[in-house]
Amino acid sequence: MIQSIEKGRKDAGDRSIAEKIVKRLHDLEKTVENNLGRWAWELLQNAKDSIADEDERTLHIQIELNQNSIEFKHDGTHFTEQDVIGLISQISSKEVEEEAQTKKTGRFGTGFLTTHLLSRVIKVRGVLRAEDKSLYRFNFLLDRRGNTTSQLLPRIEKSWNDFRDSVEKVTHDFEENQLNTSFCYYLETDRQKEIAKMGIKQFSDLIPFVLAFIPKIAKVKIIDRVSKCETFFTNDNDKKDYPVLHILKTENDKTTDLFILHASNGGVSIATEIEKIEKGFLIKEIANVPKLFCDFPLIGTENFHFPMIVNSFFFNPLTERDGIWLKGNDDIEVKENQKILHDAVELYKQQVALVAGGNFFNLYNLVETKMPSTDRRYFDDKWYENYIQKPLRKFILDAEIVELEAFENAKGSISELDFPNKSFSEIVREKIWQFIFDLSPNTVCKKNHLQSWCSLSWDGWSLVNYKDIINAITGRKNIDKLCKDLGKSEVEAFKWLNTLGEFILEDSNNYYLFERSLIVPNKNRIFRTQKSLFIDEINDDDIIQVLRLLGEDWNDILRHDLVEFGDYAAKGKKDIAAAITEKLKNPDSTDNTVEAINLLSGWFENNSNLGAKLFTELYSKRAELFMNTIEDKESLYRVMRSCKDLSQLAEVVESIEDKSDISENIQKVEELEKLLQEFNISNVSELKDILVSAQESSDNRKIKITEEVLLSLGVTSIEELEEALKDRNIAEQFTHISTPSALMFMHVQNLIGRAKNNVLEYLQNLSEYDCSDWEELATTVIGGIKKDGLPVYIVVRPSDSGEVIIYYSSEKDTLDEPSAELWIDDGVQDPKCLTLGKILKNTGITRIPV
Repeated sequence: MIQSIEKGRKDAGDRSIAEKIVKRLHDLEKTVENNLGRWAWELLQNAKDSIADEDERTLHIQIELNQNSIEFKHDGTHFTEQDVIGLISQISSKEVEEEAQTKKTGRFGTGFLTTHLLSRVIKVRGVLRAEDKSLYRFNFLLDRRGNTTSQLLPRIEKSWNDFRDSVEKVTHDFEENQLNTSFCYYLETDRQKEIAKMGIKQFSDLIPFVLAFIPKIAKVKIIDRVSKCETFFTNDNDKKDYPVLHILKTENDKTTDLFILHASNGGVSIATEIEKIEKGFLIKEIANVPKLFCDFPLIGTENFHFPMIVNSFFFNPLTERDGIWLKGNDDIEVKENQKILHDAVELYKQQVALVAGGNFFNLYNLVETKMPSTDRRYFDDKWYENYIQKPLRKFILDAEIVELEAFENAKGSISELDFPNKSFSEIVREKIWQFIFDLSPNTVCKKNHLQSWCSLSWDGWSLVNYKDIINAITGRKNIDKLCKDLGKSEVEAFKWLNTLGEFILEDSNNYYLFERSLIVPNKNRIFRTQKSLFIDEINDDDIIQVLRLLGEDWNDILRHDLVEFGDYAAKGKKDIAAAITEKLKNPDSTDNTVEAINLLSGWFENNSNLGAKLFTELYSKRAELFMNTIEDKESLYRVMRSCKDLSQLAEVVESIEDKSDISENIQKVEELEKLLQEFNISNVSELKDILVSAQESSDNRKIKITEEVLLSLGVTSIEELEEALKDRNIAEQFTHISTPSALMFMHVQNLIGRAKNNVLEYLQNLSEYDCSDWEELATTVIGGIKKDGLPVYIVVRPSDSGEVIIYYSSEKDTLDEPSAELWIDDGVQDPKCLTLGKILKNTGITRIPV
C-alpha cells in the first residue's frame, strides 16, 4: 500500500475521533446542570461491566475525594485491548460486540465523556490482558484539554504514547482482587470541586437502590478527606427477608440499617425505600429520586411519577440517559421500553397486594400516578395513559392500602372512603376531614395522613366539597337526628353545627348555596333554609301559641335560639299581632279557635297596654270576640238576666275557682247519679263492691302512663288524657297514678307537629299527591289533599314509641271514610302509610267482626 495513503487514512481517523470528542464535550458543557452527578454512575457502570460475564464474581468500589483530586477505584477484572482503544479513541467496547448477546450496559463509550465535567485531565491506572493472555500494568494521562480538533489531536496521540511507555508486564505479584483499576481526576477550579461534591452526595443517596438492583456490587467505600468522613455501603445478602432487602451503611464507625422494598421478575424489578419501626415498616417518600434505572439511575427521571422505582437492564435510554424512548409504535426500542413498563405495572400490583395485608404503613407513598413530566418529543401521552396510568389507578382504587382513623391497624380502599378535594387549602381540608369524621368516622383516613392522600387524588376518588357537607346535614332533616348521629347532647350538637355554619360562610362563594340549603334548625328543631327563617324578637310563647292554634305555626319560621351563624330578618310582636288579627277577621268555631281566643283574652288581661297598642281592632272588641266563643248562650243569658251585681257573680266564680272542691263536688254528684242509673245499681255500697272486684282482676295487667304511652295515644294535654281514659278499653290498660308533667305533653305536641310536617313534606314529593290546598281538620287529621285527582283524608301519628292507639272520634270518623289513609312517622325513616294488610300482619288479627 502507498505509504502516503496509509498515513492519510490514519490522520483522517484520528481527526474524526478528535472531532467527535470536541463536539461531545461542547454539548456536555451546555447541559452541565443536568449531568452534575452522572460521572459517578458512568464510572460505576464501567466497573460493573468489567465483571458482567463472570457470574460468581462481586465488585468493590472506592471513591476518594481530596482537596484537588477525586479518585475512583474498583477491583473489577482487567482491561481488554478493545477497552483501551475505546477509552482513548472514545469508541465503546460494546459497539464491537453489537451482534452478540451481552450483559454489559456500555463500556467507555460517549457516556464516559461526561466524566470530563469533573476534569479534562484523568490519570488512568489498570491492568491489561492481551490476546496472548499476558497481563500488563499501565499508567497514563488521558488529556482532553482543547476546544478545537487541532488542539485535541496531539493530546490524543500523547495519550497513546504515554500508554505505550507505561506498559509493564505483570509477573507473580499480581493480586486480582485488589483495587487495580483507578481513574483520578484533577480538580483545578472551584466549579470542578463543586461538581465532585455534588456527585458524591447524589451517589450516596442512590447507591442503596443500585445495590438492591445489582447484587454483584458487594461494597462501596467513600472517603471524603475534605470533610473527614468515611462511609461504607454493604450489600448484606445474608439478611434477605422477601420482599425486603437489607443494606448496611457505616459512616465514621456508626452503622445504620437501610431497607429496600424490592420485587423482580428477572427482566424488570421495582423498589422503594422503607424504614423499620417496632410494628413493621414505613414506606418512605421517593419524590426526588429518579424513577427509572437502567441498572443505574437515569438522572432526570425524578418526575416520571411511577409509584415505585423501575429498573431494567433492557431499557433503551435516551442519549443523555435522562429518560427512555416511548414514542413511535414501529420503533423496536420503543416497544421494548413499553413492555418493560407494562411488566412493571403487573409486578407493582403483586407487590402492593403483598404489603397491603402485612405490617407495612404509610402506603400513600406507593400511589403517585400523575402523568410523567418529560420531553414530549420522546413520550406518547395517550399510550401511557391507556396502558400504564389507567390500569395503575384502577387497581389502586380498590386496594386496601388506606389506614383508617377509627380502627387501629385497619386499612380500607380509596373507593370506600371520603377525602376533601385537593383544590382546598390544607387548613380547609383538615376542617372538612373533621366534619366527615364526626358524622361518619368509618369513612376517613388517618388524620395525619390526610394531606398526603389529598395531594395524590384524581377524579375517580370520592372528593368531598362544601356542598357534600351541607347535603349530609340536610339529609338528617332535624337536630334530633344530628344529635343521634354525632353522639352529642343538644347543646354540643348546636355548638358543632355553629362551627360548621361559620366554616361554610368563611368562603363567600358559599353564600348562594347556604341560602337555599336546609341546614338551619327552626324552633321546631327542623332544618330549614336561611331565607325562610327569622330571628325571634317576639319573645312570647303565649302569643306564638295563639297563632299556632289558629293554624299558623311560627315556630316553623323562627330560627332556633341556639343558632349563631348566618344573617336573618326578624319577626317582632307587631308582625305576629298583624297575623293573628288577620286570622280572627272571620273566625271559625273549631275547638282550636275557641282555645286561641281564650288564650288571647287572658293575654289581653295581663298585657292591656301592649294589647291596645298592637291589637287595636281586636282589643276594642275583645269582649264580643270572647262572647262568640261561648256555646252555652242560654246559661250566659241567664247570668246576664240575673238581678245580681256582676261583681257579686264574679266573686262567686272566684270562690268556686279558689275552692275547686265546690264545683267538683257538684259535678261528682251529677256524675254519680248518671253512673248508678246507667249500670242499674241501686246504691253506692253495691257500686263499691263491683269496683273492688274489678280492680283486683285488672290491676296486675295495668301499666303506668309514660311519655311513650302519651305518644301512642296522641294526647297533648291533661284534658285529652282524662277524655281518653273515659274509654274503658283504654283505661283498663293503664294505671293513672299521677298526672304526667307539662314537659311530657309539650314533647308529645312537638312530635305530633314534627310528624305532620314530615308526612306533608314527604307527600309533596310524590307525584300522585297534590298538597297545595291542605288544611288541618283536627290535631292529627289533614284534609284538602288530592290523590290522583280525588280528595283524600290523612290521619297522621308519630310512631317513635313503636305503636299508635286510635281513640279520637275525629280519627275514627276520618278513617271510616273509604278515601282515608293512616300515615306514621318516627323522625328517622321516611314516613309510612299503614295499610290494612300491614295492620293485620303486625297485630296478628285473623278474625274481624262484621
